[in-house]
Amino acid sequence: MAEKTPLIALRLEGALQSWGDHSKWDERDSGSFPSKSGVVGLIACAMGLERGSEELLALADAIHLAVRADRPGMRAMDFQTVKGNPLRTAEGQRKLDASTVVSNRWYLEDASFLVLIDTDEFWRGRIVDALKQPKWPVYLGRKSCVPSRPVFECVTEEYSGLTEALERFPLCERCADGEYVNYESEVPVHGASNYTRTDALTGAGRDFSKRVVYTGALRKEAVTCT
Repeated sequence: MAEKTPLIALRLEGALQSWGDHSKWDERDSGSFPSKSGVVGLIACAMGLERGSEELLALADAIHLAVRADRPGMRAMDFQTVKGNPLRTAEGQRKLDASTVVSNRWYLEDASFLVLIDTDEFWRGRIVDALKQPKWPVYLGRKSCVPSRPVFECVTEEYSGLTEALERFPLCERCADGEYVNYESEVPVHGASNYTRTDALTGAGRDFSKRVVYTGALRKEAVTCT
């Protein structure tokens, strides 16, 4: 019998989520899956870690993720305008052009993601304690995206690793219609394709490095088996 691995399970659900990993300037897109930097940021908020904290990078390096889109949600765009005197850039520099800025913000409506986290005992204990009693409010990618239920689901020792947990962890309520559910994983999955996401933390600023994720689909009857 395969040895079981303790995994943290999160359930990310809300009216709106937004996981930007390729946004540029005034066009703020959202990825179809939660970004690693976004999940790390959520946990960091629960822990009360500042943006420049050295522990933030240690946390990012210590965890491995797998994400399953039980309900992928519908894409929605919020048209926003910004005007100020003076307007400033994200770096705090004064903009020479004070014209109103038009910004398109993209969101996922009514999505539900299962996030599975593999880490060592030290970080597992800290993450679970923080999520049970967050120091700061947690959010789903952007501060305006409030979870509609507690983020922490459980610590499970029912599975041998991230791949088996992806395949067998129970689906959410109101799972999306269709025969399959899609996933992304940092660990290789047999038969999965792979691509790179630029969403791994590299420092205290807003610079991110690339990571390889494996993506595929699972038949629902296989997921719900026990």
